[in-house]
Amino acid sequence: MNEGRQLRLFGGDLEVAANTGSALPKVDLVNARLAAALSHPTRLGVMSVLSGGPASPRQIAAELDEPLSNVTYHVKQLRDLGCIELDRTEQRAGGRVLERFYRASRRAYFDDDAWQVLNEGERLGVLWAIIRLISQDIATAMAAGTFFDDCDTHLSRAPMTVDEEGWREMTDLLSRTTEGLFEIEGRVAERRADGAAAEIHAKVELMQFRSPAPNPADR
Repeated sequence: MNEGRQLRLFGGDLEVAANTGSALPKVDLVNARLAAALSHPTRLGVMSVLSGGPASPRQIAAELDEPLSNVTYHVKQLRDLGCIELDRTEQRAGGRVLERFYRASRRAYFDDDAWQVLNEGERLGVLWAIIRLISQDIATAMAAGTFFDDCDTHLSRAPMTVDEEGWREMTDLLSRTTEGLFEIEGRVAERRADGAAAEIHAKVELMQFRSPAPNPADR
């Protein structure tokens, strides 16, 4: 592991939107027990859905295309860990069914210590789950036509060759950028509390990874 703290958001969405009156999820560095729990892709998916606003297990299952029984189990695990909390209940089916809606109570990061707790399979599970969520985000926005809605959409691709110090500098830069995004979200929440509107649903996807060396024959 490189020197310097590395932060890995486990897949929560940044939504600058007035879709709920609930307080913003608390940002936590996860402990060892929580890190192991969040290494499961279904739990990552549940947290991603709930960070965008309250939802019921039925709604989460539909969005993740997972069996309701499976999602219900993982919702209970996350509630027991304190990652989510009950938002409200609603009567369904003429009052015969009580549907529970949950909201995210924390938005967690894996720092170096928490990341080291996970075995290789758990780490791959986290990374693949986040990659899948990023792919779904892009596909959904493309299908809805919002991806190209405004000229200030940002896309960057920067192949680079760096030394170890340069790699650490890149890692630190992305960590600061991610922390800065949450500071922006906090300021938006303050303005909303004063009555300002916030209607832009935004997704920010950051990736940094080591690439294989280019094949000289392809140059």
